Amino acid sequence: MLSRQFPGLRGIAILLVVLNHAIALSLVAAQEYGARAPSQPAWVILQALRTLGLVAVPIFLFLSGSYLTYAARGKSLGVSYRTILLSLRHILVPYALWSVVFYGLVYLLRNETYSLFGYFKNLLVGYPFEYVPLAVFCYLLAPFIIRAGEKHPGRLIAAVAAYQLFAACAIKPGLLGFDMPQWARLLTIPGLRTTIALWAVFFPLGVVYSLHSASLTPALRRVGWLLVVGAAVCYGTAVIGSLGAFDPAVPSLLAPVFGVLLLPLIRRETIPAVEVLESIGRRAYGLYLTNLVFLSLALLGIGVGLPWLFSQLLVLVPLIFVLTTLALQALIGAMERTPVPAFRRYVFG
Repeated sequence: MLSRQFPGLRGIAILLVVLNHAIALSLVAAQEYGARAPSQPAWVILQALRTLGLVAVPIFLFLSGSYLTYAARGKSLGVSYRTILLSLRHILVPYALWSVVFYGLVYLLRNETYSLFGYFKNLLVGYPFEYVPLAVFCYLLAPFIIRAGEKHPGRLIAAVAAYQLFAACAIKPGLLGFDMPQWARLLTIPGLRTTIALWAVFFPLGVVYSLHSASLTPALRRVGWLLVVGAAVCYGTAVIGSLGAFDPAVPSLLAPVFGVLLLPLIRRETIPAVEVLESIGRRAYGLYLTNLVFLSLALLGIGVGLPWLFSQLLVLVPLIFVLTTLALQALIGAMERTPVPAFRRYVFG
């Protein structure tokens, strides 16, 4: 059973992605235009907002696991893979299209070029859309993850979480206070090392929740306040670490775990502007693929016409965040009203 709040939460997740990108690109642009550094209070606010993005991709993966389980549960491998391949077609075609658009843009703006093999490698590893290759990998394994989640949900999550932690320690020496041997990196998956180290557990969590929601939801309610406290502590610690006090890697790994486990406890009627967020959520993949292009163009225009805004990041970031979101919503909405609405699936997913 799919929870009623999930479409609205998907809208929140994509807005967090756009906000994170707006902050990151604005900071880079401000430096390039020689603007003065933000004040300490402004820097703290920007880092606090940016850290909220830790939970964005985990939400997408959790919801993807939940939705795909709903569609594929109880079906044969052949039927399951027909469903998955249809879904992947609407993921990979827009991904390739907007990756090419992005590569053209960075060539024009920064003269950034790669060899033919380099562009192919970028597509495989997910530059700049790193979520997509991991999602595709999870989709391809989904029938087996679903079967494991039905029979051994606890073992499945424990195994994936252990491998995620192993990958994180392999690519980040000293994460837990010790260094892994050099050969450990060979046991991680090329091209997916970083994304697995960050997000591997969330798709299986969505699968397990979808399969066992009747028993898991009451259990999560019983520990709800502990999850809230854990999420708040890890988020606050990650923010403080991002300000330079210490390495925020560990709290950054833990914060989205607590956050995602809270998702089933959020009631739809408590989400502000839920219908608007659901509308945005339905177009989340298109927004994900296009927001970097639109944000880059917006910052280019500001650099030409209003360069003083780069010294006012608390004004600039909300401005380009809102403009980009509204412009992309309008564009995708217009595409949906074309005589061939299916064409939109191959452009925006």
